[in-house]
Amino acid sequence: MLPPLTHRIVIDRPRKLLIVEVYAILSPEDSSWVGEELRAAIRTFGDEIGQHVTLYDVSGVAAVPTATIDLLLHTFDNPAVRALWARKVAFVVTNATGRMQVKRLQKVRPDFGIFAKRDAAIAWLLEP
Repeated sequence: MLPPLTHRIVIDRPRKLLIVEVYAILSPEDSSWVGEELRAAIRTFGDEIGQHVTLYDVSGVAAVPTATIDLLLHTFDNPAVRALWARKVAFVVTNATGRMQVKRLQKVRPDFGIFAKRDAAIAWLLEP
């Protein structure tokens, strides 16, 4: 029997859009593995790294452990990770706790967009 699907990363190359869909609460260790997968996906853009945009759709998750948010803060603040930063990043969250957690992440990167609807987030990401 296969383990339950916790996440999925989709590369929409024509729109230079990476989509990270999270389906389960991720521990710090799980989050680290997802981060490695995401960085590998980003590297496939080659010379276009930094021109891409990223959508984190966590609408199916109520919240993540505080330790996971702490790890993400540290990760986003890491200079090696900053070299792979997207031009724009949006989070789709559907609850107050999730929005508060993304607002904590904005301490490191204040330009993160927070949206209740996926279509609005993608429209914002793809604006010039």
